[in-house]
Amino acid sequence: MNKKAAIVIILLIAGLSFAGYTFYSKRSKGIAGLKVTSTPTTSIFLNDKLIGKTPYEDKHPPGEYILKLIPEDSSTTAISWQGKVNLAPALLTYVNRELGTSELTSAGEILSLEKIPGNEAQVAVFSKPDAATVVFDGQDKGATVVLLNSVTPGEHDVAVSSPGFASRTVRISATAGYKLSVNFQLALLGGDQQTTSGISPTPGPPGTSSSTLKPPYVVIKDTPTGFLRVRSSPSTSATESAQVKPGEKFPLLDEKEGWYQITYIEGKVGWISGRYADKVE
Repeated sequence: MNKKAAIVIILLIAGLSFAGYTFYSKRSKGIAGLKVTSTPTTSIFLNDKLIGKTPYEDKHPPGEYILKLIPEDSSTTAISWQGKVNLAPALLTYVNRELGTSELTSAGEILSLEKIPGNEAQVAVFSKPDAATVVFDGQDKGATVVLLNSVTPGEHDVAVSSPGFASRTVRISATAGYKLSVNFQLALLGGDQQTTSGISPTPGPPGTSSSTLKPPYVVIKDTPTGFLRVRSSPSTSATESAQVKPGEKFPLLDEKEGWYQITYIEGKVGWISGRYADKVE
């Protein structure tokens, strides 16, 4: 079993997410949005000019910049980070960095929007290292670089994983008429790191002993993100009610078109994708 640390980050980014922006209006053509978050807190330099510290959000002239993040605490072992960002008119670029003791143990995402012809929504996924597996709303989409066309506008989950690296998941918002690019950097998994997936060979649901659990029940399989979402109804667009982990077992109540209804907490039921669960009868 290949254990990965699943880093889950909610990064909602949409065309109107930067306050005061109106797409391609006369007022907004000359400004672009930049939002930066980091762990630990860093000083932010744009083309070698100090502009503030994280968390940061402000407007700048459109164009390509060198963004540099330097940890404020001189006693920290975290390294600095530097990269190129392209700030587009009337759009927001979001940079999130988790700085480790080296480039290999650092991670993060850069999310940016680009106007495209037509009204479809696109999502492009890049990664470092290359050829990482992309899972979009629970479906395997191949290895990076991945371009998804005709994406349904609205919120989606994008997960990226690679053997030996900590997996990452972001929640994005696709916008009609725009391509959203998500550029992941994965951190190397060290031998002393603990996975957050909580994998255990024989756990049962709260209040239920796995040794007394009687068929029918389901066993959660490995997932690219290290967890499986429980939905309020059998659909990827349904509200997330909880998360369950690989190896856990839950009573099976019903089935519907590739979905299993389970009791995930005593007195609470929800639906999980049958793709990531084995049924025991």
